[in-house]
Amino acid sequence: MDNTLLKRYREYARTEEAYAVLFVKQNLPQSKGHWIDISNCRRYEMSSDNLHFRFVTGGLYKRKIHPQYPPKSSYTTNGKFDERGYYLMARAITWETAHKDIEQQKSKRVKPVKFEITGVSYDKNKDKKGYFRDDAPEEIKALAKNLNDRTNPLWDRAMQYINEPEFVYEVRQARLIER
Repeated sequence: MDNTLLKRYREYARTEEAYAVLFVKQNLPQSKGHWIDISNCRRYEMSSDNLHFRFVTGGLYKRKIHPQYPPKSSYTTNGKFDERGYYLMARAITWETAHKDIEQQKSKRVKPVKFEITGVSYDKNKDKKGYFRDDAPEEIKALAKNLNDRTNPLWDRAMQYINEPEFVYEVRQARLIER
């Protein structure tokens, strides 16, 4: 087991670039069979989801070098297979192979297929007019006439009907850029 490689891979796996690669794999079907080289990306800072990006741009390189994985028997001790350790090492080897292959292709001036993916996060309740949701009972909606008076015992129930912002994320465009 190559602990240095695992350490470098684990550091990389927490980066914005690593999340951007996963984002591209999920949203660009043409990336299958290619290495993904991220050139620029920007996440939605306020989102707790690491896969919410404003945009991701980069290139796709055909896979020329294929990773060589260790045998599963190397990760079996007393008949018990260490699945987590094996797959973590496989990901690290794949990551290292991708970087080697991309660098070799760049040095040979191979042109990648360029891509661009854009996404948007918005408040789906932005156009709601009232303080309370439409499905709130009438007696609760009546509380909106005087929002400063919170003495009514109905306010305990009313809190669940407040029109709060509800942010939704969606990919707006995923496309290959013509050369």
